[in-house]
Amino acid sequence: MQSKELMAMGVVAIAGLLAGITVMNTNQASSQETTSTVTRDTVTVLLDHKVIPAKDFIHLYDTTPYIAMNGHVAAKLPCDANAETPLKIVMGVAPDVKPAEMELVEGLSSPGNMCIYHVDLPPEGIDAVTDVAILNPTDKAIRFPRTSTVTVSVNEIMPGEEMGGMEH
Repeated sequence: MQSKELMAMGVVAIAGLLAGITVMNTNQASSQETTSTVTRDTVTVLLDHKVIPAKDFIHLYDTTPYIAMNGHVAAKLPCDANAETPLKIVMGVAPDVKPAEMELVEGLSSPGNMCIYHVDLPPEGIDAVTDVAILNPTDKAIRFPRTSTVTVSVNEIMPGEEMGGMEH
């Protein structure tokens, strides 16, 4: 009789322990859902021989209804001898997008020809990002040379206003 009681207490203790673990994991998952979600999404847009008209843009990426909390943008674009490009990578919550401060990747750039620039998401000075585009702010159309690309990678998102966060 005593061994049956001992076994019953052991089963109850194990069941209680397992129930506590289940509740703890459920609470952790619930709190993660309300803050952010780790994801891995990468888009590479091949721009070679495409034309971007003057004062126009090409929309590259949209996370709506989510906000990109962590990610990266890399762009291989035509550049002058000073490693500057007239093109701008703009981001934000459309229609409120701003140019991002892209950093030159010197070891992979060839000033006067093609340069690689990159920036983390969200960049400094831009509070929230749902949209990424490439903008031609000049008065002339620009034809992209061969190997022109933009890669957008998103690693973490959180709900936007439509889902309790920011509005698009």
